[in-house]
This record gives sequence, structure tokens and C-alpha cells, in this order.
Amino acid sequence: MSALRRLFTRVGGRLRLALTSDRVFVEEAYRAILEREADQDGLRFYTGLLREGHSRTAVLLSLARSEEFTSRLAARPAAPDIRRLRPSSYHADVDTRSGAPLLVFEDQAAEGFDWLEAMILEHDYYERQGVWGFEVDVDKRVMAEAVAALGPRSTLELGCASGAVLRCLAERGVEAEGVEISRMALAKAPPEIRPRIHAGDLLQLDLPGPYDVVFGLDVFEHLNPNRLDAYLARVAALTRAGGHVFANIPAFGADPVFGTVFPYYLSGWAEDAAAGRVFSKLQVDEEGFPLHGHLVWADWAWWVGRFERQGLRRETEIEAALHRRYDSYLEKRSPARRSFFVFSREGSAARAQALAAAIAAAPSTVLAQHRA
Repeated sequence: MSALRRLFTRVGGRLRLALTSDRVFVEEAYRAILEREADQDGLRFYTGLLREGHSRTAVLLSLARSEEFTSRLAARPAAPDIRRLRPSSYHADVDTRSGAPLLVFEDQAAEGFDWLEAMILEHDYYERQGVWGFEVDVDKRVMAEAVAALGPRSTLELGCASGAVLRCLAERGVEAEGVEISRMALAKAPPEIRPRIHAGDLLQLDLPGPYDVVFGLDVFEHLNPNRLDAYLARVAALTRAGGHVFANIPAFGADPVFGTVFPYYLSGWAEDAAAGRVFSKLQVDEEGFPLHGHLVWADWAWWVGRFERQGLRRETEIEAALHRRYDSYLEKRSPARRSFFVFSREGSAARAQALAAAIAAAPSTVLAQHRA
């Protein structure tokens, strides 16, 4: 399989979600291939090509052949094909929505997750270029504003990368610290943010806590499900009584607050969800690594149950207020962010109602500036 074909296979699922307009298609193509937001010149150029009758495939090829993409790709370390080390755990499958072929990892032994985690760490999966996004952009500012809306004086971000959200929080006067395991991400942290980042595994670090808000943006799904309860217990212990946990997670199925952001697309997933267990099949890339490094694939109810098991109560009123504030933006620009949860530790119903009302009464300044 050629490099371009592997690329299109990897990003195809994401781009299928964007086939609603030429503008949205180009924006998603930039995020999927160049891993950044489309600049206005590029947006005008490629939507212009599409209006002139050029195909969307031609747009993808142009982006994939650009100097920006090829230079970044050349800098990535080669990834080994780990499928050969455990061939019985890999097999071909299909996307039940489109019939497109997919490669999956499926192992009946719980130890299979331990093995995948070991492969990710051994082969420095998180040291690859393109795994993390380092820039401060509208998405990071929106997430910082959402966290700040919970009223914290102190925060801890899990998987903070180079600290873009920490920087946005600091600009708001919120004390912000982070935890990160990637050496590459830490190296890219700006000098004023680097001292705020604790390098290492959450379970092994001695952190000052407790914090008013502990949050993770697309990080909990990277944890080994065999050890997830230990991580969530640590999260709960680091959260101050009356404080909150904010978790942006790819949670599948029809959630009662945010609806269906991630629909089931592999056979057996609905049955796993009904049985209250993590999904037994994981989509993987052409080298056999879990797609995006995600080790936990599960539905919304499974996730909520894991947090609640550690004494963290879901605050749906607060979530609904945040959705009313941000969904018009998220649905167009960052739909995966809509799959988020807010939990409290020893919080009260009165406090949750008051906080939801305060959020509802204050429109987003970030989005007001973005639209201006």
C-alpha cells in the first residue's frame, strides 16, 4: 500500500463526517492532513478549486503532496509493524455504516490491553510528530474558558502536551499545572509554562494538590482499561472537596446530554455496551497501534460508571449550560469536543444549579472575539 493510500485510509473516517459543504470539507482536510486549522488563503484557494469543478480527491492529494506535509512526514520516526508480534489478535473488519474495510485488534484476554500499552511505550508512540497539537488556537482558548467557567483558583491538566491550555488559563488568572509523559511535548513547552508541568505518570508523581478542577482533554481514553480505576481514584483524590473534574472523551452511543457524537461502527460494540463492558474490538492503524493511541473504546454509560465508582457525581445541569454556550461553535469546528462530562466531588445540588445559572448568564468572550 502506498504512503498516500495509507494516509487516506487513516483519515478517511474523519473526512466522511465532513461531506456537508466544501468549506467544512477543506477545514477537516487541513486538520486531518496538516494537523492545523486552515488559514484564510488556503481556505479560499481550495474552496475555489472545488467551485471550479476539481474533485475533493484532488484537494486531498494537493495537501498530501505539499511541502508542509512531506517535510513533517519525513521527520517522523519509522514505526514498526507490531501486528507480526501478535498476529492472532488482528483481523480485518468493516465499518458497519459504510462497508469500508478496517483493521481491528481483538483479544479475549485482558492482558491484551497490557501488551498494547507496552508496545506504545516501547516504541515511543507519543514521541511522533503529529500526535500532539502544540499551538494556542481557538479550540484551546474555548477549552480553557470552559474549565475556567467552573470557577477554579487552581487546576491540573492531565496530558497537557506543551501546555497550550495551561497558558490560556494562566492568562485568565487561574493557577494551572499539568502532567505529561511525552518528552517531545515537554521540549516544546514555552519557558514560562515548562516549570508548571510535572513530567511522568500520574500514578507515580508526587503532586501538591488538591486542585479545584482536574481536567483531561482527549486523554482518559489513552489509559490502559486494566488500570483505569487506579487513575480515576488518583484523579478523585487530587480533586478538592466541592471541586470538579472535566473530561473530554470519545464516548460512543446516544448520551442523554450531548446526544450521539460517536456512533457505533463495528459489530459487537452495541452488545458490549449493553453488557456494561469496554469494547472488545479496537480499530488500529496499518502498523497495528490503536487508532490515535486510544486504548479505551466504550460507550457513555460505561465511562460515567467508572467515574461514579470513584465518588465523582455527574453534573448534567452544568454540562447542559456549557453546551448551550459552546455547541454552535463545536458542531461546526470541533465536533468531537461535544463529548464531554463534568463531575463533582462532594458537590451539592444547590452549588451545581448556581454554577449552571452563572454559566448561562455569561456568554463566551472567546467566541465573541472569534466571530468579530
